[in-house]
Amino acid sequence: NFGEVEVTTQVIGFRRKKQFSEEVLGEEALDLPSQRFSTQAVWFSLPEQLDQRLLAKGLDLAGGLHAAEHASIAMLPLYALCDRNDIGGVSTVMHPDTGEAGIFIYDAYPGGVGIAEMGFDKVEDLWRAALKVIAECPCHDGCPSCVHSPKCGNNNEPLDKKAAQMLLQSL
Repeated sequence: NFGEVEVTTQVIGFRRKKQFSEEVLGEEALDLPSQRFSTQAVWFSLPEQLDQRLLAKGLDLAGGLHAAEHASIAMLPLYALCDRNDIGGVSTVMHPDTGEAGIFIYDAYPGGVGIAEMGFDKVEDLWRAALKVIAECPCHDGCPSCVHSPKCGNNNEPLDKKAAQMLLQSL
């Protein structure tokens, strides 16, 4: 699917980390107002009964959606000629507007600039590229090369690499 969405973001704090080791040196809470804007997004829902198959295998549905979201955002610049900071995303096991589990990837600019639209036009290529990067990564549980995001607002939690691979294979 492709269309207009409302995005609300809020910065609630930051962490200072040691360069190279990623050791957390401190955390600071912030009390900033949220920002809301309309933009363009591409989104996709889970294939029928995939959530049940994931759960039957002991995989984490929320973690799989989140990991597939990160991998898709990382691969979209291959097709849209942008930086991953030009894109935002959200994944949820039950979105109130669709009534389904899904992944949304949106232009991080009010009104949109065509990135999500290009993602919609190339969605099957995007899914294949995201699947390839996850499947070929030699790590066991996920890493910055496959499913971790340097700008994740949820501190890269939860993530389930195996569930993301199964999800992307189903798409």
